Amino acid sequence: MHAIIHPIEPFDSTIGTNINFTWQGNQIFKVRCMIKDNYTGDVVYDQTISTMKQSYLLPPDSKLKNGGYYIAYLSVIDVDGSESSFSSIGTPFYCYQSPKFHLSINPGDVIKASSYQTELTYTQAENELLDYYSINLYTYQKTELLTSGNLYNTESLTYLITGLENAKQYYIRATGKTLHNMTLDTGYILFTVSYTEAQIFNPLELNNRAELGAIEIKSNITSTVGIPEKDVTYIDHEFADLKNNSVTYDIGFEVKGDFTKAFLFYKPERNARIIGFTDGQKSYVNIYYREGTLSDSNGEKAFFELQAETTGIKYILFSNYVTFPDTKQQFQLHLNRIGNTYEINVSVVNQTERR
Repeated sequence: MHAIIHPIEPFDSTIGTNINFTWQGNQIFKVRCMIKDNYTGDVVYDQTISTMKQSYLLPPDSKLKNGGYYIAYLSVIDVDGSESSFSSIGTPFYCYQSPKFHLSINPGDVIKASSYQTELTYTQAENELLDYYSINLYTYQKTELLTSGNLYNTESLTYLITGLENAKQYYIRATGKTLHNMTLDTGYILFTVSYTEAQIFNPLELNNRAELGAIEIKSNITSTVGIPEKDVTYIDHEFADLKNNSVTYDIGFEVKGDFTKAFLFYKPERNARIIGFTDGQKSYVNIYYREGTLSDSNGEKAFFELQAETTGIKYILFSNYVTFPDTKQQFQLHLNRIGNTYEINVSVVNQTERR
């Protein structure tokens, strides 16, 4: 009779591991572990420990080397000193240095948008390949909200997180496996979401000037005239049809400093540029309308892509996903700028909700 060793996942020899096994026989008193080099057949480890468990703790000073391929054998010794036989076929395993497996979000980070494209870093000293990874989002109570599922394309280790709510805390966690089944886990990483939400302000402010016997009216409304590329066609005497046209605002309309802007429109052309503004030099923002089915979109959805260059830095930002509007609905796009950072969020509203 011999002990049956469970499969041994690759591990870092400087950390050690538990070798689990199944045994049917007399009560366990001691367990002997013998390990051979798979290529030479030389015994590189042979130690006996006192335990009553069906598990052998291989210590970090076993003198095994990372990058090695070994075969393990176990025998069980009872209280009378009787030792079981080794299995004729040992259990093979690899030793690898622990990979670097990190997310771009660190504990305590503050995310300043409702969407965030997280990046994953994976490196391993012996060039053990990453087989797949998964990224999961949780509530503060660690209830799962979003999962990427197992992603086997390891060329680009990125994943877009959407639907983050302002002033809330979340956990994010990445797990994975290497080609030889080494388990990877970043653990739960707590972060906070804080961004400026679009506000709707009254355009007029009324103040009672009793000393003058009058009402003071203040307005933040600035008159501006759009210059069309060509004659504008109107729909229902209310909407401008700009599918094959554009309107430029450059008088009485400035985009500077921090701001929140809202845009209402419907039936945009797929992959068309919807909004663009520039300082006339190197800084610019262009927003495009996109449609598609992505790994995390749960079917075909609409979303918007913001491309920006400011202070010499170029970047791309994606909005959240939304369902396609019906004939009585339209897109409401919110754009925030804080410093040189943009936030973009979209929703679908009924046309009667326009404001």
